[in-house]
Amino acid sequence: MDEDLALFRYLVVGLLDEQVRVCQVVPEGLADEAVGGFCDRVTWQDSSWPMLRNHRLGRLADRLEDMGVDLIHALDGRVWTGAARLARELELPIILGASHALDLPLAARLGRLKHLTRVAFVASTEPLSEAIRTKLDPEALVEYVPPGVHFPDSPTTRGLEQGALCAVVSGDGRYDAQYEALIPALREVVDLYPQAQFFFDGQGADQRTLWQAAQQYGLHANMSLVPRRVGHREILLRADVLIQPQALGRSRTLTLGAMAHGVPVLAQADPWLDYLIDQQTALVVEQPDPARWARLIRLMIEDPVASQGLVDRARQWVHETHLAANQVSQILRLYRQMVGETIKFPTPQA
Repeated sequence: MDEDLALFRYLVVGLLDEQVRVCQVVPEGLADEAVGGFCDRVTWQDSSWPMLRNHRLGRLADRLEDMGVDLIHALDGRVWTGAARLARELELPIILGASHALDLPLAARLGRLKHLTRVAFVASTEPLSEAIRTKLDPEALVEYVPPGVHFPDSPTTRGLEQGALCAVVSGDGRYDAQYEALIPALREVVDLYPQAQFFFDGQGADQRTLWQAAQQYGLHANMSLVPRRVGHREILLRADVLIQPQALGRSRTLTLGAMAHGVPVLAQADPWLDYLIDQQTALVVEQPDPARWARLIRLMIEDPVASQGLVDRARQWVHETHLAANQVSQILRLYRQMVGETIKFPTPQA
């Protein structure tokens, strides 16, 4: 929920708009404004222990059966096993949403379970969908459904007067060789533009080692650690630049949302993310390289024409390929296919 709340919201709201009855199965403690209060909700007490989480999810079967649920859709690999237990007990079809390369081993195991009524996999990138297909029987149902984002009428207004850059650095927060290549680049940028500010979004990880590395380079006055909070990533779309210094193998609507809002993206190359297209949707760093990072960040400040050109190309690409309405349409078609409902084609206009 914290890593991709936008995806959850777009899907729920879009399905409700299509007159689909939705039951949200979410962890306890989430505020109404985080997940929406316009449909049924069932909660469980979450745990960092996968076995306990799966057990608690499995105990929701009676409540979901009383609500007349027809299909289960697990949006994240970390709830697949618990959702599969529900599907098995309720004898319902299940859709497993794959957005991380780490989902592949579990996809191979769950895809071969014979006691599930029917299983489909929905991958958020084409490389993920292709990798899942190689691990399953040829008749397995695997679909690529591009994640959709809200597309604003006008892009975010960016202000870079006198080098006052406001950049978000989004990774897992664990200091590694890829962060190690970025930090000295930030030092070079700050030496030229002392007003530049960098906000580190670490996805909830312990960022003490990262903070210590920044301290060694004298960056504390120019950096902040963004606290973890459900929904906080939507605020990050107001930045001047989004920097992704790591290849994490996870697709996120944060990156696509930044493109749609006119925030230029600088990213480490990641073979699992087909939406990182160098010079079209992002400026991509093939190998961790401080000099390359410094050049790209300075380009955002010093060459507004090049920066705006990247923004325009990325927005056009997202508009053509990653709208939320298109995602909902594809998911709804798959739902109908899974539950056996006849698809209602639109009536031709006279």
